[in-house]
Formats: sequence, C-alpha cells, structure tokens
Amino acid sequence: MPANVQIIPIQPGSDGDGRRRPKTDDFTRNDDYYLERIATDKWAKDLGLPTGATYRLDRLPNGYAGYEKARGNDSKHVDRYVYGHPKGVFRSLNEFYPHFKQLMDHHHTFGCPCKLCTGTGSKKGPGMVQSGSSGNASLASGSPAQPSPYFAQPQPPASKPQQRASASASAQPQDAPSAVPRGRPRQGLEGLAQGKPDPSPLKPPRRKQADEEGTPDVYRTLIDKLKAAGPESKVDEPIVETMSPDWRAGHAMLLSLLKEWKELPSYVPRQGELVLFVRHLGPNETLGWGSTAQTYRIIDLNSMTWVEKPKWEAGVVTQMPTEEVTDDDLFSIPASKQHSVVNSGFRIEPLSLPNSVSKQYTKQHKYVPLHATRPLALWKECLHGLHEKEWHPTVRHALTVTNTCCVIGRYHFKGTWPEATIFAQGIYIGPELVAVGDAVRLHSRRGDQQTVTDVMIITAIKMRLVNLDEASDDDYDEGHPYNTCIHVSGRTYTQDPRRSFDGVGKVPIQSDSPLLPRSMQELGVWYYVCDPRKRMARIEVPYQRVIGRCYDSAALEAWFSAPEGMPPPGSGFQAVNAKPIIKINDGVENADISRGLIGILEARKYSEEHDIRIDKAAGKTWYWADTRIEALDLHEINGRYVGIKDDNRSREQMDDWRTALKALDGKKGGLEEYHAARREREQAQARRESALGASTSGMVAMAADAVGASVTGTEAEDGDAMEVDDDERSPEPRNVAGDTMDVDDNDDDEDEADASDALAAFKAAPAAAPSRMREVIELDDD
Repeated sequence: MPANVQIIPIQPGSDGDGRRRPKTDDFTRNDDYYLERIATDKWAKDLGLPTGATYRLDRLPNGYAGYEKARGNDSKHVDRYVYGHPKGVFRSLNEFYPHFKQLMDHHHTFGCPCKLCTGTGSKKGPGMVQSGSSGNASLASGSPAQPSPYFAQPQPPASKPQQRASASASAQPQDAPSAVPRGRPRQGLEGLAQGKPDPSPLKPPRRKQADEEGTPDVYRTLIDKLKAAGPESKVDEPIVETMSPDWRAGHAMLLSLLKEWKELPSYVPRQGELVLFVRHLGPNETLGWGSTAQTYRIIDLNSMTWVEKPKWEAGVVTQMPTEEVTDDDLFSIPASKQHSVVNSGFRIEPLSLPNSVSKQYTKQHKYVPLHATRPLALWKECLHGLHEKEWHPTVRHALTVTNTCCVIGRYHFKGTWPEATIFAQGIYIGPELVAVGDAVRLHSRRGDQQTVTDVMIITAIKMRLVNLDEASDDDYDEGHPYNTCIHVSGRTYTQDPRRSFDGVGKVPIQSDSPLLPRSMQELGVWYYVCDPRKRMARIEVPYQRVIGRCYDSAALEAWFSAPEGMPPPGSGFQAVNAKPIIKINDGVENADISRGLIGILEARKYSEEHDIRIDKAAGKTWYWADTRIEALDLHEINGRYVGIKDDNRSREQMDDWRTALKALDGKKGGLEEYHAARREREQAQARRESALGASTSGMVAMAADAVGASVTGTEAEDGDAMEVDDDERSPEPRNVAGDTMDVDDNDDDEDEADASDALAAFKAAPAAAPSRMREVIELDDD
C-alpha cells in the first residue's frame, strides 16, 4: 500500500446487516478493493478532491463487506460482490455506489435510487445466508430499503412531496407522511392549526439518539431534560453513562489515573502524550545543552566529553514507569534503576502518519529513560540546525496532529435553557494532557509571540453548549447544530508587574507560599492577576491559549545545561544560523518559562497546513476528536488493536454488552433479554458450524468472516476563539491588562466534590464489562 494514500472518513448511518454473508467457503473477504475503488474512482470526485491522488475509505458502512470469487478453477476473472444489504447482494461497484452515496449524503436509505432499494436488482446473491432473525417479513414486503432500527425512517422534504410520492407510491405504507419540517420545531408554529393540534402526522418520531455503536447519547438526554425544564429552572447533575460499556469499565479508572498524575512532577510525560526521544543512548551517556549551538548533543559521562548529535524521533507514551520518577531521572539513569529500563522507563511507540493505513512505525516501540526524552514543545531546540529533510518522519507526523483537541473525564452537567456547561477532568491540547489542578502556561493575547508571563492553576475545564434553542433536536440529522466551545478557568499568576491586579505589582507572592505549586517555585517572582481578597475570583480563557504545563525548575535546569565541569562543545558543533533564545526572568536562562512557546506556535501552524482532517472550508483551524485514539489516528497500542481496528467493537458485540449491563443492573426484562440474546447466538453458532462441517478449517473460515468494524464518535463542533459568559455568574470588572475575564467562579471549587459524587454514583451501580473496553486514554495493557 503506498504511503501517500489519503484516507477519507465516511459519514455515520447504515442499514447494513452483518449476518448476511456467503454461506459457502469459496468466497474470500476483500474490503480493500472497494475501499480504494469507491474512494478514488467515485467518492473523491463527488467531494471535489484533487484528481491524480490515491484515496481510500477508512471503512465500509457498518454491516457491509466485500467478497470475491474466482470464476472457474483456472479462470483469472474474479467476480466481486458487496454483502450486507437487507434485500440482496450488490454485484459490482457501480451497483453499490448509489446506495453508498445515499448513506453518505443523507445517513439513511429512504428514497435510495439503487437497484436493491427500488426492487429492480437481484434480491439474492450467490451463496447468501438469509437472515434468520426478526425482520424477515419486512425484507419480503417489497418496500424500499429499511433503515437501521437505530435510525427512524425520515420523510421526504416538504418541497418535493409529489416527486417523492410518484417515485415510491407503490412501496410506501398508506399512512406514510408526505412532508417533514427541518430543524428544531418552534412551539406554536409547527403542527398547529387555529390553536388546535394538527391530527395529521406531519412530523415522524425522532430517531434514537445513539452513536453508531448503539450507545445512547447521554448528553442529548440531558439537553432534552434541560429544554423540558425551561428557562426558569436549571439542571445540575452528575453525568452517569450506565449504558456505555466504555464508561462502565473505564470512568472510575480514568479519574483514579488523573488523580495519580496530578501528584507527579509536571515534567513527567503522561499516557497518550507526544514526546521526542533518542532511541540509542548508552547507560553511561546523557544529553547536554550546548549554549553556543543552542541545541543538544550526547555526552559520554565516563570521559566527560561531547559526542555526536542525537537522532530524535517522536512517539506516543503508551506506558509509564512502575518505579517512582524523581529529579535524578532527568540527568541519567540512577544506579538503583539500571537493572531494568522496562520498569523505570517509558514505553514509547513512534507515531505513524495520521489519516493513513500505513502504520509501519507502531511496532518499533522502545522503553526509554526519562533523560532521553523531551517534550514535543522543544522540537525546535532539539532539531536546531537541521533541515526538514533530515528530520525523522515521525517528527513530521507529530507536528501534523498538534492542532488536535480531546476532552476526557466529563463528569458533570449544569445549565439553564438555552445554554449548558459540561465539566471535565482533563483535555488533550496538541501533544500534552492538562487536567484540573495542573499549572499551565498561557499565551498572551497582546500578540507577544516570544514570551510567557502568566501561569494558571486549573480549577475547571468546561465544554459550553450554546444556542440550543436555535438548533435541531436531532443530533444526527442535517439540521442546524448547537455551538460548542471549550474554556479553561482557574487562579492565575503573572511575572509581569504590569499585569498584576493592581497594575504595579505592589503585592508579590512569597516563593514558599502554599498558593504556588512545586512547578512554579524557584521560577522567579510572581504576582496576583486576580484580587487576592476575592477568594473565588478566577480567570477564564479559551483552550487555544494554553501552551502546556509549567515545568519544574529542576527540569528546565536539566534540559538547558550540561554537567558541571563540562567544556563547551567544539567549533564543529556550532549550528548554522544559530539564534539566541529569548530570555526573561532577569536573564536567568534556565528558569525561562517561555521555553517551547515558539515551538508550539510554529507546530500549530504546521498542523493547520498539513492535517487534512481539519475542515478548513468551514473555517476550522483545529480537529476535535472524541478520543485520544481518534485524535492521533492510532490503530494499535501495546500490541492490541484499538479504534477502527478493534475487532471486539462490532455493533452486535456492543449490543450484547449493553444487554448484559441491563441484566446486571436488575432492570425489568433485562435478564430475560440477555438470555434470549445468548440463546440466539448459540443457535446461530450451531447453524454456522453445521454449514461449515464443524471442522477446524471451518472454524477458521468462520472467524475470518466475522465482522468487527470499530466506530469513532461524532466530531465535535469547533468552538475556536469563542468566549461565552456563564449565566450563573456575575462578571467582575476586567483586570488592568484587559485581555481575560475575571469572574467569581463559585462552582469551580465544587468540582472535586462533584467528581466524588459522580464516582460514588458509579460505584453504586454494578460494574462488569470486558477488560478490552476502555474510555479515551486507558491505553495500558492493564
């Protein structure tokens, strides 16, 4: 597969039935043919993508699969089919594409012009297994293709009722509605006539609000509850996703991990973060900063001499050390940890090209000691003097995903119609994860591209939902969506006296003040940005202003110095066009909290230009993902397939897990439903074994035919640079600098309590789910 193949993600919605497959073993599963031919020959042209390139779909719609069969024993001709349609088999690419396009354009099959939906094609393909479960009556009725039970059958637009009626009058039920209003209905205007309800069913029932795996959308449920409460009341409750196997298996673990990571030094890389690392570094070697060349070089600790330049790669941290990490690890491997780098090091998997099927670097993982790593924010310092052609490919891959964002640990919902706020415990912003309690550096709004002066202690991470009253109440239709923006708020401190709350810096903070976390101590003189007399005062900023965590002075000293007594590097190590790094804090270079600022800003420009997943046509500059796996486009982690490659995440398997959860929760009918599903699976297994002869080879063939399509969530709406005042708060007067919002954040100090309440609610419910299921960043083998 060429490395330059561009992946086109498909849209949600499918009527595919994964049980409709060939019943003989002379068919071979081959999705690759259709993935590339559909994308390159058809879909890319309809999307208006540049010609001459090779494209590929990330997957076929749920329930569909490509099969091929040689025509005769010696024939080179291959017949190809697409199985999964409820009424038959597609015998060619041209037959299948109209149905595929209908699903992509409308997310349903009503009015689909393909041969099977209109009844003009073959209803039974060669060797096809007929569905033996419920729904056979509808399949034999001759009606248009039936949508998935998770997508209610939509109706034709009001502007074309006659055209749609003439196209399918013979197939529609007699009471089928002829029109449907678009978007969210307005009370008193839609469906009312002379003050009385309109008896005609103009508006069909809203489809089930669930993702492609069938998991109920708890956020839509809360929004509906907020709407029902009206503008005079508010909804304030923890988020508990009882029907999400991922949430049930991973939410409590995630909260526990975030709590542990908050206690670690800020320089310790966390799971899911991107770092630069040197693969080959001897036990008696370390990295030293050459102040003359403004870059790194390997040092031989035995002879105390400078050696060659390091070769940097970029990768994702998939495991953290089992042994305690201390400041000594920043310089070299302590003698007590040299027995096993597996226990003392970080497992790092080089990052492959996002949005590509080629993931050749994933298998080249390496356990790396802390002193052989650097934050991705320091990529310019690490690669200083090297042309882009000399970079390792993984560095470009990491820079490509710098403009990705992923919120994790959403635990509380609060709002008054038509606005709401979802509180979260953490957020991946580009290469790093920042969480509640972290000290993070803020980029100045004044256009200063070279220095950082402000640091925030995060007390709340908020995903705001606004304009709910103007949006459709169906999150999976083509109606107008509500707007989403992400803000970070907390107590803020500055090193610039002009930005202090009094404008002159009369009240500096003592360096040993308990208000300052460890990462901020010994980094210079700090001043209050908010009035210290107002205990609840907070600053709130958009997430784009967060540069990354504020690193401890010990880390900055280790990263930007050489061992004591080392002579300066030779002249041969002088970098070409070396430029001095901007210094602040009265010229104390090693305590410069601006380190990495320029690198992050330039990485974001690189990502905006190179990440094809960013919807630039809609004015977006960031790619919002539902999970870290989706953001980095990971296929395999710690030797296990994840995301779209996870065979355990088929729609059928997720349904089975939810049925089991209902039974475990003691819901009425849950136990009977679970056992009925179990008996159906056993009967289906027995039929397949009988058809395949119950032989060993037959079992292998049956396993090869199993469908395990993994689905990612719906992309969030990009809230780039939006700021919304929370209606529950009274904004205080702006501070002297005038670039942030000073608010009494009365609910922020309750976040920890809210998280405890959510965790308690989780523990109160029975929790049992397969270990393969995980939430967002639960990446470890454990």
